[in-house]
Amino acid sequence: MRIDTLSHAILFSGEEGSGALPQALSLAKYILCTQRTEDGQACGTCSSCRKVQNVIHPDLHFVVPVNRAKGGPSSRMPVTDDFIDIWRQSFLENPDITEQQWYEKLDIENKQGAIGTAEAESIIRKLQFKSFEGGARVMIIWLPERMNISASNKLLKILEEPSPGTYFLLVSHRPDQLLPTIRSRCMHVQVPPKDRRPVSAQSYETLQNLLDLCFSGKPSGIPDWAEEVASRGREAQKAFLSDSLQILRQYYMIFLGVPQLAFLDKPTEISSQRYATRMGGVFFQKIYHRLNTSLEQLERNVNARPLFCSLAFDFFLSLQR
Repeated sequence: MRIDTLSHAILFSGEEGSGALPQALSLAKYILCTQRTEDGQACGTCSSCRKVQNVIHPDLHFVVPVNRAKGGPSSRMPVTDDFIDIWRQSFLENPDITEQQWYEKLDIENKQGAIGTAEAESIIRKLQFKSFEGGARVMIIWLPERMNISASNKLLKILEEPSPGTYFLLVSHRPDQLLPTIRSRCMHVQVPPKDRRPVSAQSYETLQNLLDLCFSGKPSGIPDWAEEVASRGREAQKAFLSDSLQILRQYYMIFLGVPQLAFLDKPTEISSQRYATRMGGVFFQKIYHRLNTSLEQLERNVNARPLFCSLAFDFFLSLQR
């Protein structure tokens, strides 16, 4: 994959402990790597990769919720840079750090952290300068749901007019609390809980059958495909849609050139390559949204046959462009 096909804003969402933050850092390593391998992965050994691994790369920026620490200055609202050394050490000790653990590190007593206007203005100032090492810049925003309205609006403007070579990786536990306009500007990657049940072989087969129909350019088999899925019980239909979200997340990681984030065994990764490499970023973004909408509609007990038929034709049309 070429780096210029990567979306400039990616939203990783997952429960605490899901590994969403380490996954965002792995993608940052890929973006900033100067010696990517022939199969499109971060080399892991160049100077940039080592700096990212130790969270000290000058073009890797963090935004995290903060507040006034006990005994600290109260003349202004603090920003992430005021606590960057504590953040780096905390992350290296526990890459899956929880929000409460972070606040304990900050010693802010019973206050909740926030991402305020001063932080948004700090982001804008940083983006006015060229990258330190002449390549891309990555901004990881952890818990963007802690942004106030003013900061959210400033971030939205940045996302609407992105600087070339700048990538925003948002890591959220509650994406529903973000402005819808921010969510719509991001490619959404849902990170499943670590204890989630594995994707079923039937779901892989069902989704790949649909993709084969789409790639063949002959949609005549779609009604039969939809009929078969609709004949399953309602819980099995929901399980298929939920599994499809997970499968597409795996495909997207392969498409991005970071298959290690798909967490697949080698045979499954190889079989997934032929599908993932034929998709595009716009397809993933649109179909992710469509699958989530279909899952919500099933919860409201809509008629399954037209739902799956419509979903399948959306797949087909999206893959023809």
